[in-house]
Amino acid sequence: MKKILLGLALVCGLQSLSAQEQPSEDIAATSDRLRYHVFYLADDSLEGRLTGSAGEAGAARYIIHTFEELGLKPAGDKGNWTQAFTFTSRQDFGDSRLELDGKKLKYQTDYAVLSASASGEVKGKLVEVSFGIQNSTLGHDDYAGKKDLSGKIFLVRLGSPDGNNPHGKFGADATPEVKIALAKKMGASAVIFYPATADDILPADGLDRRTQSGGLPAIYLKKPLTAKFPKQASLKTTIFKTTTTGHNVAALLHNDAPYTVVIGAHYDHLGDGSLGGSLFTGKGAIHNGADDNASGTAGLLELARLLKESNNRQFNYLFIAFSGEELGLLGSAYFAKNATVTLDQVSCMLNMDMIGRLDSNTLQLGVHGTGTSPFWKEVVEAQAGPLNIKTTESGTGSSDHTSFYLQNIPVLHFFTGTHRDYHKPEDDAEKLNYAGEAEVLAYMLRIIGQLPTEKLVFAKTADADNRNTPRFKVTLGIMPDYFYEGKGIKVDGVTEGKPGAKAGMQAGDIVIRLGDYPVSDMTGYMNALAAFEKGKTTRLVVERNGKEIELEVTF
Repeated sequence: MKKILLGLALVCGLQSLSAQEQPSEDIAATSDRLRYHVFYLADDSLEGRLTGSAGEAGAARYIIHTFEELGLKPAGDKGNWTQAFTFTSRQDFGDSRLELDGKKLKYQTDYAVLSASASGEVKGKLVEVSFGIQNSTLGHDDYAGKKDLSGKIFLVRLGSPDGNNPHGKFGADATPEVKIALAKKMGASAVIFYPATADDILPADGLDRRTQSGGLPAIYLKKPLTAKFPKQASLKTTIFKTTTTGHNVAALLHNDAPYTVVIGAHYDHLGDGSLGGSLFTGKGAIHNGADDNASGTAGLLELARLLKESNNRQFNYLFIAFSGEELGLLGSAYFAKNATVTLDQVSCMLNMDMIGRLDSNTLQLGVHGTGTSPFWKEVVEAQAGPLNIKTTESGTGSSDHTSFYLQNIPVLHFFTGTHRDYHKPEDDAEKLNYAGEAEVLAYMLRIIGQLPTEKLVFAKTADADNRNTPRFKVTLGIMPDYFYEGKGIKVDGVTEGKPGAKAGMQAGDIVIRLGDYPVSDMTGYMNALAAFEKGKTTRLVVERNGKEIELEVTF
């Protein structure tokens, strides 16, 4: 019965457009087309559509074929359908060496290479610079009075004058990355970090594809120095990088209009999870990503068809299937900086990411970016129809609309919510609500039908600058319910084998305290996580069925 109601809503939604703009369509055909697209894109044969893989190429061919059938024009590089971008897909430590005053130290026993290290081979004098911190506001300068620093190897103490407290007044100055950047500015040729006591926290081990080099060879000692500071050092660090090429797919419906509406969705997913992002505890399983984001890609293809068949000619429409989203918005960030259309002529960008699991009972749809233009407030609720809209004003987030917002383009991002299959092999095509997705598309068409012919006014949102977001090295391994509006963080799913699961957390729990830190919202949750290191044990308080339960969690 619910799907029938959704179908009627879709038909009414489409008919709400003017006769000139109205595409001819019914719910059954739209649902069937969406289902066909998703089942193809989420098939095992595409092996999870990992960026740069054969599966990505297969998905791109399908998308191109669909665009060609619709009679759209290629809008990639040099008149092609695709736009290529290259990225670092893997980084590995290579050979390293460290000698202090002629004594050879043992790798991983006495020292390790920092993840922020650059490759290099350096020999020279050491200069001790205490914590290696400069903070004029706090009146602290470890470089004061130091002369002839250029070309020397800096010996830097871990931590800060506040100890290891990430929320202390020196917290932002105490990270190895910040210290390396300052050392480079002061003329260092390399940096060696050391713990002054056994209680000092060592940097986290590990190197992944996203790790950024600080521009200097950087090593840390694993044990406190027991004698006088060494005077000379000889060291070598090696970081191997593997690069891969991904491809955006872009098509243009050119109506000779003055402005363009960009409609986007990412079509990549996690492959077998080998490059990270998976919440699956096993290994080597294909992550088909039916909802994330074959659903959005299917929506992109169907909107292209509906707008092509309509008489709506007041805009040009640029349809982009992005790759690299799962690896850090790589494809959309590249496109936004290397656009194949003039961005000054883009009125707005509409993004679809995970629109395939509309709850048939609540009909709740997340719409993010409503603060990026004053116009959105006029239409987002007014055109909702049967949908229950939950809005977020921020133009930034973990999907491709962010890349366009950062280019001062108004954005909207459509999202039906997370679920327990998110980033797991279980995110399969048969679990999607295709009638619900068709309702989302009808809603988007209603919004498009209300867009003014002039370019939308852009507005910055209050939380656009995320540079002060705390860093954290631990996780509970939970999936928050982003539609929850109460106090605390509601748990939508718990990943097996992670600290939360081991502590006894359950889906439906509401996190209200972590250690000494109250958790009232997502910001409080992240601030709390930032206070803990791996191996630490603390008290976790959750609300379950109206009662507070205290758990013990070890990170």
